[in-house]
Amino acid sequence: MKVKTFSSPDSRLLEREVNQWLEENRWLKIIKVTQSSGQTHLISIWYEEPNVPVLG
Repeated sequence: MKVKTFSSPDSRLLEREVNQWLEENRWLKIIKVTQSSGQTHLISIWYEEPNVPVLG
């Protein structure tokens, strides 16, 4: 399992960044998402990559 972390003091910018990453990585299996807020907003996304052979 891997984790991708996003942080920003501006929640709107953070939302755009997270949505863009999710759109670009639709093939990932999202396991868990957590969020915390303070002076900076933080979102962590735990995910797994599919086990497929690499074609080359």
